[in-house]
Amino acid sequence: MKILSFDVGGSKIAWALIDEKGNILNGAETIATPKDADEIENIFNTIAGKNTFDGFAVATAGVVLDNKLAGKPNNLPSGYENINFEMIAKVPYVIENDANSAMWAEYKVGSMKNINHGVMLTLGTDVGCGIICNGQILRGKCGAAGEVKFDCSGRSLQRIAAKFGVKETDCFAIYNQSLKQNGAERKAYKIWQENLLDCIQSINQILDTEIIALSGSMAKIVDYAAVNTSIKLLQPHNAPKIAPASCGNDAGLIGAALLCVQKMKG
Repeated sequence: MKILSFDVGGSKIAWALIDEKGNILNGAETIATPKDADEIENIFNTIAGKNTFDGFAVATAGVVLDNKLAGKPNNLPSGYENINFEMIAKVPYVIENDANSAMWAEYKVGSMKNINHGVMLTLGTDVGCGIICNGQILRGKCGAAGEVKFDCSGRSLQRIAAKFGVKETDCFAIYNQSLKQNGAERKAYKIWQENLLDCIQSINQILDTEIIALSGSMAKIVDYAAVNTSIKLLQPHNAPKIAPASCGNDAGLIGAALLCVQKMKG
């Protein structure tokens, strides 16, 4: 079984052929995201026309409900929400939110495997959240479950650092500088990680989850030992494990494809 899988974001579109076990068969390829919805649709049609596949999957920015976008994602052009994926695919297909897709990859083949309750936070410029509850994706009444404004994004670190007079805006440069000296960068990083811990604590108080996996570029600068120690002190009876996600940049592609496999197998 082959699934043609796409991961659509504001800056790039990735695609790959993926088998039913989540293996990428051809090496993931990327294309800059066009500024026009018709051009995005042409990319889907062109790639679909050049490949043979049994299922079609799209991980996308935006709120998704019942295999459809609930509205235009903020980072994609007007009209994107009206693309007729069924006509493009002509085979069984799945459209899913990108955070949920990435989380599903972690749940099936990554750091959340063999759990029943888990959360994945994607820490990037902004923060995405996917929730597994009793082995199922928690979507809510309109598909927006987990769409919370968390204060532990890259933008958050930049804002905190600026308040301390740091002119550097690159988050990794701020982090690297925080390791070298006890100055403004270290104070900013400490507050940022405290914000992350507050976020984790709130999530666990609501969901009582087994694991919170962290993905995205900002997940690389988290002090996992410190965060795990702190959450065990704050919530000693039901502390979740805090761990880095393991599926990397291809998580959205893999997760969407595996959701399509599940749909096809019933």
